[in-house]
Amino acid sequence: MKKLNILWMLIACLLFATSCSDDDEAVSTSLQVIKSDVSFMAVAATGSIEVQSTSAVTAASNQDWCTVSVSGNVITVAVPTYTGLVGRHAVVEISDAVGEKVRVPVSQAGGVWYVKGEDVYGFSDEEATVTIPVKSDYNYTVDMPDWMTGEKVRDGYNLTLKENTTGNARKGIVKFVSERGTKEIVFLQFGLNDIAGTYEATYETYGENDDLVEETTTFELVQDEEDNKVFYAVGLSSINGLVIPFSFNNETYQLSVSAGRYLGAITSRSWYFYTVLTSKAGYVHTDTKLSYSATAVLDLDDEIVMPAFPFKDEKGFNFTASTGTVKSYVDGLDVYVFKTESPSFANNNGLGYYDMFKNLSIKKIQPEE
Repeated sequence: MKKLNILWMLIACLLFATSCSDDDEAVSTSLQVIKSDVSFMAVAATGSIEVQSTSAVTAASNQDWCTVSVSGNVITVAVPTYTGLVGRHAVVEISDAVGEKVRVPVSQAGGVWYVKGEDVYGFSDEEATVTIPVKSDYNYTVDMPDWMTGEKVRDGYNLTLKENTTGNARKGIVKFVSERGTKEIVFLQFGLNDIAGTYEATYETYGENDDLVEETTTFELVQDEEDNKVFYAVGLSSINGLVIPFSFNNETYQLSVSAGRYLGAITSRSWYFYTVLTSKAGYVHTDTKLSYSATAVLDLDDEIVMPAFPFKDEKGFNFTASTGTVKSYVDGLDVYVFKTESPSFANNNGLGYYDMFKNLSIKKIQPEE
């Protein structure tokens, strides 16, 4: 009889232990996270946490930038756009009516935003396309002039410049804008077809008492109908009807005038006009291989971009004089008068200067209306 009582006592204890175990499990699992989607990229977004609970739940975030709202057993988590480089973290604590709590980590990654490439791009007048490397975790917009089009591509952003038929250089500013910042790039179209037009020339010439004085005049550069790389300076010379030929290199953007070019004559006076170049050494040169050049300068701060050409000899040259070999630099263009149809100084053939353009600089200007 005692053995039977002991057996029943053991069974009762076992049932009691099992009951306690079930109660503990029921308490610990009364609030559970079923599903969570709260790992965010840098842009503003919302996610959710779904819980299982036998009672109403509430939720709170430990960070101001992470906000929550509760609807039934679903907690909506919202984060704004984050412009930091290093990721950030928050914790959402969820509680039920019986005091159970669960904590769910929230993360938001730092964002990448860059627009690489040059600050200024230069193109000729032909249609052209360039890809600007862009990497962005943010939505961004691109503002551009109406003569450009663009589209997002895998490697960044493609920009296409339409053919420039305006007859003038043109610039446009492309602006990339995101929540992380703004990047501006200047695009310029300038080429052979933008040279012709009205120019202002500044130069030095001999005044009274043979002193050098600065003068300014306006003239036209007219493109040759057959050779579009040749331009004639009409009105630069003081001789009515005389034009001075210049050539333009579309690859180096250099405008040049050569020595020894025949310009015309007044045969009744036996005056024959040629271009000559002067050097800092004080000599006059008629060698046709010698030129006076200027590389185009474009002021991008101007609302309307006009090319300027400051003529300057950067390299210098050697020539033979009575004193031997001399190295000097070209510093001026002149219209020189000779007695014969040969630009030679032998036998007193050279009569002297008619026009002098020392330290010549020209800039395209808007013609007066």
